[in-house]
Amino acid sequence: MTTKIKRTLNVRVKDTNQMLDLMKKLGTFNMELEAESRPGLVRIVVHGTKEETRNLELKIRELIGSKC
Repeated sequence: MTTKIKRTLNVRVKDTNQMLDLMKKLGTFNMELEAESRPGLVRIVVHGTKEETRNLELKIRELIGSKC
C-alpha cells in the first residue's frame, strides 16, 4: 500500500483570467485536491501519493508556464 501525503502548492498567477483558467483545469484532474484563490495567487492542497502529487505539480507548472 502506498502512503498518501498532503502537499500545498502556492502558484502565482498574472491576472484574473489566468486564475480562472487554472481553476477550471484543476477540476479536470482526477485527484483529491482543494484550491482557493486570492489576487495573484492560487493555493492548492493535494492529497495523494508522492508520485501523484509530483506529477500534478509538473502539470500545473506547465499550465502556468504556457500562459507567460
